[in-house]
Parts: sequence; structure tokens; C-alpha cells
Amino acid sequence: MKAANKNKYNLLSFMFGLLLLFVAAPALSLPSQELLLSDNIVTKTQLLSVSEQLDVINSINSQKSEDARTLLEALERQQSTQAFSNVETLRLSLLRCFNLLEFGEFNQAIMLAKQGELNARQLKYDSARPYFILCEASAHQSLGNVLQEQLQTEEALRLARRYSEQQAIVNSLFLSSYQSTSLENYNKSIENLRLSLDVFDNAKTQFQHWYLVPRSYILSEITNVFYSMGDFKEALNFAELAFNDPSTFGKLSFAFSVNLARINIALNDKKQTRFYLKKAESLTTQNASERDITTSNAILASIYLYVGDYEVAEQLSLSSIKLFIKYKEPINLMRIKRTLAQVYIAQKKDTQAISLLNEIIQQASELQQFSDLEEFNHIISEYYATNNQFELAYQFQVQRFEAAKQAAAKLNNAHFVQYQARLAEQSNTAPIEQESTSNINQNIAITALIILLLSIGLVLFLAKKPQTASTDTAEETQQQRIDNLLLSAKQGHYQLSMLLVNISQIRQVDIPYLEKQFQLALREQDQLFRHSLDELVILLPHTSATGATRVMHQIEQILSNWKDDVKASIGLASLQQLDTFEVLMKRAILNQLSKMKTQDSKVLSHEQSAFNP
Repeated sequence: MKAANKNKYNLLSFMFGLLLLFVAAPALSLPSQELLLSDNIVTKTQLLSVSEQLDVINSINSQKSEDARTLLEALERQQSTQAFSNVETLRLSLLRCFNLLEFGEFNQAIMLAKQGELNARQLKYDSARPYFILCEASAHQSLGNVLQEQLQTEEALRLARRYSEQQAIVNSLFLSSYQSTSLENYNKSIENLRLSLDVFDNAKTQFQHWYLVPRSYILSEITNVFYSMGDFKEALNFAELAFNDPSTFGKLSFAFSVNLARINIALNDKKQTRFYLKKAESLTTQNASERDITTSNAILASIYLYVGDYEVAEQLSLSSIKLFIKYKEPINLMRIKRTLAQVYIAQKKDTQAISLLNEIIQQASELQQFSDLEEFNHIISEYYATNNQFELAYQFQVQRFEAAKQAAAKLNNAHFVQYQARLAEQSNTAPIEQESTSNINQNIAITALIILLLSIGLVLFLAKKPQTASTDTAEETQQQRIDNLLLSAKQGHYQLSMLLVNISQIRQVDIPYLEKQFQLALREQDQLFRHSLDELVILLPHTSATGATRVMHQIEQILSNWKDDVKASIGLASLQQLDTFEVLMKRAILNQLSKMKTQDSKVLSHEQSAFNP
């Protein structure tokens, strides 16, 4: 009897161990640092399973792009003779898309991203869709398609939140912060980057890996924000954190060394500039593509100009000019010509310098790059002033101020484009995509019935809730009401909390009824808003987090009473003095994700207890 019990317990222990292994698999499957830093990484990686190879490719795509491409090509050949799972097929296509970006093949990346997103729909892997959308958005960013980039980033973030894809949330916030920095919206940029760092560790251990940017990218972008703000000491702090991060190796070590040298130029520290310049020179660039090396050499040229090594700066500039022409990158070409013109001024090659400056002033005007145009006019104005040609100096100074005005107007227009992108996402009235469990073979009668019910529900909804109409005026009025509530709380120094209710599992025709039930549980001063197709926002003035939790439980009870199989997903956030509505929303989303993770852990704990005798 004892032997039988012992065998029983051994079997249960074995099964429990398998369960733990299954749960911990995502964390255990992450490639080791030893493998990632190996000089023989391609050969070693090809000994692994297809899924493990894809994890390695994700971990080296930005650092060892050439090796990542070699591994991708080998897997594509293998796929022609061996069947891959749907997840492996999608992920292989996704990683190829992000690898194309590393080589400047943006149009090919856009085509592949569109096809990949379509394949994800067809294979019913909607959770993969935001990643393909982000790859396409990144390509549009590099091509300067601002509106398309912003629309797609917003859509990717919406889908990432809907399917609780934390890796996609990190990637979306990172890309969005890059956009905000270019628009000089530094507070929003820092907030997005801080949130992406908060989510990053959970994203690394996400059960199904798709694609995740390196952590050092996020730290480096924080560096760029502080650098753009003129806070060079804080920029230096984060640049050093990025350089020392474990995800910094391969070509990123070289790039971040160059970045540290650039920051020390701004701090006027020639000793440290030379130190990081030598460090960059000592790092191999064998894993960098020709385009990467071209970009790095262009930056190195400006550093050599600063330290007074004019011949090296000239050689690097001329080399970069040839390759930027090859890769058809007119803006980068224009900027490296600026560096070369400054080198010529330092070398007293005045005729060549003035010729180049006039050329790039014309190019900047044609490309409507007004910030560059302002800088180019400033350089040539200073040259003429130094040489006592004050009339010409004044002429270019006037042109400089005119360029500054145009740059400001362009920036304001870009802000408006960003607002349009958000408004388009919020007022999108397209039907929600059918979930993977949808029955595609519904008969005509059922389809007609659903359409009829939706039509009746829409009429009732519009009749009862006219304030949620998707006109521009209604959207602005709702946003003004929200902003006024937040402003009143700040000025009155009283507490305000927000609940973010996910309604994606609820049919559109049922939402008006639920809104009415929610209103009955709220006080007169509480406000309920339809934020998007998938979300309701409840603002609770004069309410602490504890009070908001009580209201949240009431909302959960209403959902539970209405339908047993509806899983409530409610995020909570309390207003702080410097918060905007966007910041409050992001904290509520993080709270939602945190609760979902806790719920998943409780389910796992319950399943584990089933193995106990």
C-alpha cells in the first residue's frame, strides 16, 4: 500500500513538474547571452528547434543583422521541404519584415507586412496582427509618410491592448515616442518610454513570443529625448545605461559609443569625446550592413570635425555621400554634405564650402526640410560674418529667420496630423472584426436576423445617447468635458479616479442597456463616456482609489449578473497633478494588464491544486 502511494505521489510530482516546465517555457526558451555573443552564432543556432531559432533571430535582429538574415534565409529554405506550424510561419514572415528595415528595404517591408497581416487574419491569429502593422508603420516612418505611420501606430496599440499583447504594447509605445520626439512633444514621449520600460519585463516572458525591440533601444530613445530638450547631463546618464545594457552588442555597441561621443561634444568635453571615439573605432562593425556603416560614418565625420581631425572627417564624409546616393536617401545626403562643407571651412577651402552650402540650401527648400534650412543658413551667415561680409551675412540671417517660421508652421501642421490620426482611430465606426471562434458558415437567415438586431440597436443607441455620435463636434465636446473635469480636480485639489471598462466581449446592441445599468450604480457627478468601440471610461470626481475600487466591484457585479461568461476587464487609475487624460488612460491600461496577469496566475494555481491528492 505504501509503495502504491509512493508511486502515486511520484507520478503526481512528475506531472506537476511537467506543468511547471510548460508554464515556465517562455522564460526558459530565451536565448542565453553566451549564445548571442558567440562568434559562431549561426552554426550554433541552426542546431536548435525552429521556434528557438526564431527567438535567437529576434534577439539579434538589431545587433547582428547580417547573421539574422542568414538564419532567416536558411529557415525559408527549410520551410520549402518541411512543414512549419502556423505560428512559426507567421513569425518567420514577421521577423523577415523587421530584418528588411535594418537594410533600408522599406517598400519591400511594407508589402510583406500587408501580406503578413492578411495571413494572420486568415489563420485566425489576430494577436499577430499588431506586429505586422507596426513593421509597416516603421517603414512608413523611414519613408517620411507621417500620417500613415501615425494611423498605423494607433491601430497597432489598439489591437495590442485588445489582445493583451504586451510585446506589441512595448513596441507601439516605443514607436509612438519616436513620433512625439520629432514633434517636440517631449513630455508625452518620456511618458510612453517610461510605460514601455514598466511593461518590458512582463513582455519578455510573454507566453507566445512574436517580436520585441531591445531594451537598449528604449533607453537610447530616452537619451534622444533629453538631448533634444538640451538636458545633456541626463542624456549622458541614459546613454551610459543603454551602452551597458545586456541587449547592447554587435553593431549597437558601435552605434551607442558614437552616441556617447556625440553627447560629450554637446558637453564640450573633448577628452571624453576622444575616449568614446576610440571605443567606437575598437568595436567591430562586421555585423553591420553597408547602410548601417554609412550612417555611423556620417556621425563619425562630425565627431572627427569637432576634435580637429579634418582629413579623416573629409574621407568619411565623401564615402558616406557616395553610399547615401546609392541608397537614395536625400535628407541624410543633404546633412552629410553640411558636415563636409564645415570641414572645408575648417580647411580654408572656402569656394568648395560655399558651393556645397548653396547646393544644400536649395535642396532643403525643395524637400521642405525647414529645420535643416534654418541651420544651413545659420552656418553660411556665420561664415560671411567671420569674413566681414556683413551684407551677405545679414541676407542669410533673414533667410534663416524665415526658415525658422516655416519650421514652426510645419511642426504645428504635424501636430494637427497627429490629432487627425487619433481622431480617425477614435471615431472609426467600422464593425469589430469577427473573433477566431466565429462561425463562418452562418446561414442567410441568421445573418439577416443579426443585421436587423444591429440596426434596431443602433437606432435605439442613437436615440438614447446622441452625445456619442461620431461627428467631429461631438468628439471635441466630449474631450472638452473630460479635460474640464480633470482641470477642475487639479485646481480644486480634490481626488479624481478613472475606470476603464473593456467591452470588446459585449455585442454592440447590448451596450446601451449596460450603460443604463452602469449609470444607476453611479452618482450624479460621475461621468460615463464611450471612449471607443471597445472601451467605456468612467470618471469619478471626489473619489480615491479605494472608493473607485468599490465602484469597480459594482460594475463587475452588473456584468456578472448580465452574462456569466463575460470576463470583466476594468482598469483603475487615480489623477495626479501633472497627469493628462492620455497619461491617466495609460496607467489604467497598465492596471488592466496587471490584473489580467494576476487572474492568469490564480487560474494556474487552481489547476496546480488539482494535482494534490
